[in-house]
Amino acid sequence: MNKYTIIDFLFPPKCTFCGKIVQRNVLCEHCINRVKAFKIGDYSHKININSLKNIDECIAFYYYDDIIKLGMHHAKFVSCDGFIRDFLKYIDFDFAEYFKENKVDEIISMPFYKSKLYNKEYDLPNEMVKKIAKSAGIEYNKSLVSKIKSTKNQHNLSKQERKVNLKDAFKVNEDVKGKNVVIIDDIITTGYSMEEVAATLKRRGANKVIGIAFAYNK
Repeated sequence: MNKYTIIDFLFPPKCTFCGKIVQRNVLCEHCINRVKAFKIGDYSHKININSLKNIDECIAFYYYDDIIKLGMHHAKFVSCDGFIRDFLKYIDFDFAEYFKENKVDEIISMPFYKSKLYNKEYDLPNEMVKKIAKSAGIEYNKSLVSKIKSTKNQHNLSKQERKVNLKDAFKVNEDVKGKNVVIIDDIITTGYSMEEVAATLKRRGANKVIGIAFAYNK
């Protein structure tokens, strides 16, 4: 009996989205079919969000709805192990080639905001970036951008309040002059948070900023 057989016996692998016991490294057939229904057909097309003035290109892979929404909520507030283990399998996208074509110098995650409503909340963008960086062979610069201002939860604010809430909330800690930077997030809705990070990078001389999110909440 190998170590994986023992592990699977003690901790049976479960479908990332519904929790049903499955074989190692697979989704249940029901969820596979449902997940496909929410895939954004041409994810290389720019997501047209009016607030994105400093992001040169923004792409996402799934619409944030139904099973995608449920699965990501489970990953964020219950257990992120299955999602982080499998999420690159859902994306038919060559990150290494994309980073090479866009001459990407730095890859970062959105600075994490932990909701006061939950004791346990996983930093999905951070975990996603570690996986993407490893698969693409690029270094993840976790300290490049930091959050220096305490802000309110964006979900509870109006559009105008969101802009004010995030103003001057981020700081670039290293030289980015002339560099191309990719920001990874789990979900993008209004884009205000990502836009503020991008604006901060551009003020410090960044050449190009690209936003990539797993899901788009339209």
